[in-house]
This record gives sequence, structure tokens and C-alpha cells, in this order.
Amino acid sequence: MSTDIFSMWSGLIVVFVVSTAVQLVAWLVIYRRLAGYSTSEALPLERWPSLTVIVCARNEAENLRRHLPCVLEQDYPHYDVLVVDDDSHDATSQVLSVLQEHYPHLHVLRVAPKTSPGKKTALTQAIVAARSEWLVFTDADCWPTSAQWLQQLARAMRTAPGRQVEIVLGYGPLARRRGLLSAFSRFETAHTALQYSALALAGMPYMGVGRNLAWQKHLFARTEGFRAHADMVSGDDDLFVNAAATRQNTALCLHPDSFVYSEAPSTWAGWLHQKRRHLSTGSRYRLMHRIVLSALAGSHGLHYLLLLPLAAQGAGTLALVCWSVRIGVAWVLYALIARHLRVCDLLPIFPLLDAMLGLYFVLFVPFALAFPPHRLRWR
Repeated sequence: MSTDIFSMWSGLIVVFVVSTAVQLVAWLVIYRRLAGYSTSEALPLERWPSLTVIVCARNEAENLRRHLPCVLEQDYPHYDVLVVDDDSHDATSQVLSVLQEHYPHLHVLRVAPKTSPGKKTALTQAIVAARSEWLVFTDADCWPTSAQWLQQLARAMRTAPGRQVEIVLGYGPLARRRGLLSAFSRFETAHTALQYSALALAGMPYMGVGRNLAWQKHLFARTEGFRAHADMVSGDDDLFVNAAATRQNTALCLHPDSFVYSEAPSTWAGWLHQKRRHLSTGSRYRLMHRIVLSALAGSHGLHYLLLLPLAAQGAGTLALVCWSVRIGVAWVLYALIARHLRVCDLLPIFPLLDAMLGLYFVLFVPFALAFPPHRLRWR
């Protein structure tokens, strides 16, 4: 019996050390790329492409009234905004009619009645109706941080030497509020951006966020649109990018003027439900992407899950050394990366948030993947 217990703890020590090593590789080889990221230089005005901004809205009257003017008042010479009213039952139609009187470049596409859940049908109609080759996507409950949002996306479209850019990945941080939920949700969102940005810089783009994303219209036909995941309510952003993005055709835009903010859920239950919905698309990623992401999340979670049990069983020195090296490397690099992601205020509590994220990866994520939500609402 004692031999079996010894073998078990020896095996756990090996798993812990390997997990720590994988995390060090992740930070020093992959995530470190974002620490040295630099924003693009200005483009001559005559080179800026024409853009169509697509906003899909269902029962979003108040958000449209509050946030759509930020999209309509961009400092950009050649763009129009197409809002898809996806069978709304509130005052969305009236709000859009009033806004159209003041903004001639605002166009409205009304979809009714709704015949399927999700917004992929509405988005498909908007993509077909769009006037420009370059399409920019955002959500009705989001707002660009500046009037230069479209300028910065356009610069990313044209500043990849030797490459034909067809996809631009933007960043959608959460608004800063008080409390641990706000801090952790912002940290998790920033970590997601860190991960997809660093992997894109490493030549493996695998996702984008629909509140700040741009791609060329011809990609929709080339990849058969949303056909491969038409049975899923989610995935119009990350699964499309996962299918269409390559090392050569994808660029990153992390200029602070390009950020598009949104509010986080106000309760832990609401946040976990949102995460469960987002995670439901992960099983459709390319196999290599699933392997890499599982290694990154699994090693992060196992590092923390095994830390205290090993320390309690006499391996305290090893556990402390591994934790100290890993947290030291991660904290230093995160301090450099946080400047790009505008989360420097989270640095003092980085160890706490990092531990929470690791346990989230190893305890909640497997549950969410094994038991995806049966019903998902689009507003």
C-alpha cells in the first residue's frame, strides 16, 4: 500500500513539474512575443480602404441610442454603417429611424420574422448586402474607445510587409468597475486576448472577437460562410476566423485607439453562463489549435491544482521553487504586456487572479465542454 501511495505522489510530482515547464515555455516562447509588440505607423489618407461596419442588434434600443453614435462619428473618410435589426420587439426601429435622420451613412436592414436562433442568418444577409469589400464587425452593446478606431484597423490592414492581409484581429476589453468579479472578468478577457494575439504573432491565428474584428467579404464565399457550424448559435466570430485565418492573411491591431469596450456581467452566475456559452464553440476548432489550447490551459490549471497538495505531502520546497520561478517569469512579462492591454491596475493582484484563472481552467472549463448549455438565447 505504501509503495502504491509513493508511486502516486511521485507521478503527481512529475505532472506538476511538467505542467510548470509547459507554462514557462508558454510565457517565454509564446506570450513574450506580445511584450515586444509595437503599433503600426500612420498611413497616407489616399490608401485607406472603404469599410462597412456591421452591427447586429436584437432588442437593443437603449444600447443603440447610447453607443451607435460613437460608431457613426468615426474620423474616417470612406465608410458606412449597416445595422441589422434582427426581429426586435422594442424601440430599436424607432431609435434607428431617428439616427438615420442625422447620419446619412447609416443603413438599416430589417430581418423578420426570426426563423432560427442566433444571429448567423441576420449576419449572412448583412454580409451579402454590404457595400465594401472590407467588413468591420462590432456589437450593439459595445463602444469604440476613440474616433480613430477605424483608422487604426485600416492601418493594420496595410502594414504587413510581404503579406496580403484579409483578417484583422482587434481587442475588446471590459469596462473597469469595482469588485473582484470585475477584476477577474477583465483579467480573463485580457488573458484571452494575450493568447490569441501571441499565437497570431507566432503564426497560428485561431480566433477573434466579434465586437472588434475585420475581414474581407470574399472570405465568406471562400469558406462557405457559417455553413460548417450552422447548427451552433455561437461561433460567428471565432469559428469563422478559425476556419479562414492563416499565418499569411491575418494581422493584429492593438493600438489603444482601436479598443472596443463592453460591460461585463454583473453577477458571477451571469459571467459563468456567458463563459459556458463562449466555450461551447471550442470543440469545433482545428485539431492542432485544440491541442495547443488544451496544453496551455491544462498546464496552467494543474500547476495550481497540485501546488498545495504536494506541499502538504512533503514536497513543499519543490512546490515553492516551481511556483516562484513560474510566477516570477509570468509577473514580469505580464507587466510588459499589460501596457498593451490596458490592465496595469491588475498587476498588484496578479498572483491571485492568475491562481483563480488556473483553477477556472481545470475545474470549470472541462465541465462547460462536457455539458454545453442546451438553450442559448440571442437577446
